[in-house]
Amino acid sequence: MELDVRVYSDDGTLKEGGTLATWGDNFIGCSERAGRSLLTQETMQGAMEKAGFVDVQEKLYKIPLGPWPRDKVLKEVGQLQYAHWVTALEGWALWLLTKFGAPTPWAPEEVQVYLSKVRAELRNPRTHAYEYARRVWARKPTVEEEMANSPIKTEPEF
Repeated sequence: MELDVRVYSDDGTLKEGGTLATWGDNFIGCSERAGRSLLTQETMQGAMEKAGFVDVQEKLYKIPLGPWPRDKVLKEVGQLQYAHWVTALEGWALWLLTKFGAPTPWAPEEVQVYLSKVRAELRNPRTHAYEYARRVWARKPTVEEEMANSPIKTEPEF
């Protein structure tokens, strides 16, 4: 399971152009400049198929950022994800933004100001933000399936 670093909202409560709304694209850009991808969740299914797995399945989940959902389980998930974000933000941001921020690497003080804005938007109970989690699973092909799809035949053809 992998999380999408971009943040979404279905009801327009995510401030367009705000720090939370632009967080994901900002970090995707930093990761590209670092030579690493933060888009692994988009390539997992294809990678598993390319590796030879069969019956590849995929499920997308909306993970709330905060306790805003009415559903009891999603509310708890949102509280946990909010805690995860608030405690991990600085670790995620400092290295990427001070090394690969745009247009030039950021100063640590700039990162702290940015993070305070992200935290403020996360704390807003009227913001119904979420991120996607993508789960991909599959199975290894049976010996019979592998042999049927193999270009090498075990019996000579005449």
